[in-house]
Amino acid sequence: MSAAVSPREFWARAQQYELRGLWDEARSLYETILDREPRHVPARLRMSRFEQISDRYLASKEHAWQAAEAVREHGSTRHIGYVTARLLEFAEEPAVVSLIESVDWSDPNVISQSAVLAQQLWLAGDYRGALRFLEAMARQVPAHPLLIFTRANVYRYLGDMQAAESDYEACLALSPDLADAHWALATHSKARPPLARVNRILDALSRVQPNGIEQAHLFHALFREYDAADQREEAWSALTSGAEIMSRRSAFDSLLEASRLEALIRMPVSLPEPAADAEIVPIFIVGMPRTGTTLLDRILSNHSAVRSLGERNDFQAAVSEASGHFFRSPLHGDRLQLIRELDFKRVGQLYEQRVRRLAADGRYVIDKNPQNLFNLPLILQALPAARVLCLQREPADACFSNLKELFQGDAYPYSYTLSDVADHCLRVRTWLRYWKSIAPHSVRIVSYEDLVRAPEQTTTTVLDFIGLDNQTALHEITRNSAPVSTASSSQVRESIHERGVGAWRRYERQLQPLLARLQVQ
Repeated sequence: MSAAVSPREFWARAQQYELRGLWDEARSLYETILDREPRHVPARLRMSRFEQISDRYLASKEHAWQAAEAVREHGSTRHIGYVTARLLEFAEEPAVVSLIESVDWSDPNVISQSAVLAQQLWLAGDYRGALRFLEAMARQVPAHPLLIFTRANVYRYLGDMQAAESDYEACLALSPDLADAHWALATHSKARPPLARVNRILDALSRVQPNGIEQAHLFHALFREYDAADQREEAWSALTSGAEIMSRRSAFDSLLEASRLEALIRMPVSLPEPAADAEIVPIFIVGMPRTGTTLLDRILSNHSAVRSLGERNDFQAAVSEASGHFFRSPLHGDRLQLIRELDFKRVGQLYEQRVRRLAADGRYVIDKNPQNLFNLPLILQALPAARVLCLQREPADACFSNLKELFQGDAYPYSYTLSDVADHCLRVRTWLRYWKSIAPHSVRIVSYEDLVRAPEQTTTTVLDFIGLDNQTALHEITRNSAPVSTASSSQVRESIHERGVGAWRRYERQLQPLLARLQVQ
């Protein structure tokens, strides 16, 4: 190509090639741009995506790092929101925070992307930093619904329930059709008086696109409002409508999940002896969501020797880096061969390095990502010192709690039909029994019902399994002021209670197909 052709012209040609599906030609032009301008941020981001499509994790991550360095060193803030979003995909939250803090917050490019950057600080777990950023933006831009919505989420995670509710209301005053805000508010607090929010949700439903994600959020919000007012027929109708939309979008394959789990159980594993003198003892809290994983995390992190990292993707990132391939879970894609060839020692080293970045000191560290549930064979081989606490709830309650939740992204796609959630629940129980039987020193099943009915006794048993001395009043979770970044962020600000036990019975008639599948009498 002629040296007289500018990178801008190469970029325009590459974009046209992409529109026509000519990927090799587009890639070649992006490489040419980077040969001439190594700090060209858009080309770095496109190459990162191309490497991801080719399943080359390390090359893809390196392009993302180079894009971040270009922003940091050369002030290329025009694309900062895209760069930080890319870093989040590699579970590089500290880098996201550092990059946003390094730029001038009065920069017009930063201000124009403030809604995205505020959300990313929140997602990265820097809640105090997010509040500082939002305060800075409030001095420079008019009130913006997305900025207010993010601030509400930050307050919620920090435990300021009143401020969160106030901001959700302020957000809806500016943007009455913002479905996320309706849903967040409905899951956060009860309307006063009951049903006070229903008409405005119905108004928003009349205006949003049918069968879209916004409509699903509004239907789930409507379910929460009707359910809180004990209008069960209306609540179930709304829940069914929202779940049908989500089910069509997720296209979950139950038989494929079953076959992959069976293959994992058949796969030979070599379990090392549990390490007694490890520098780090990772405590993995896993299970189906909404089964008490956050509750147990709050109890254990009250212990003076325990540090909770919350829900993170560090183990998946360590597997990806060790293998050189993108890894989410053994249930995503055909990853059995990758697992067979994995250097588990290297995975363990990389994981511990990531943990140390977040918890510089301390030996006992909680990793509370429910999706690590199906990483058990990898965790046990990579981290001999790990202790895995598997939450298990009575099947009907576990299924109903999943069914009524709207999960973000494509997480937990089984949760939107009665048959899929029942089958998944039964597979999980089989899975947990298997791993407890072959690794009893590393895997412990913890009953949700025991945890809420006898929290002190259950906690003592769990601590003994981990290898920690008991401390008083660990079950008093209201004294735990640490942020909560899960769907239970509002509920776990209350004292432990038993209201969730048997909650499915309120919808016993509607749940009959699920109960039959679970063989619940």
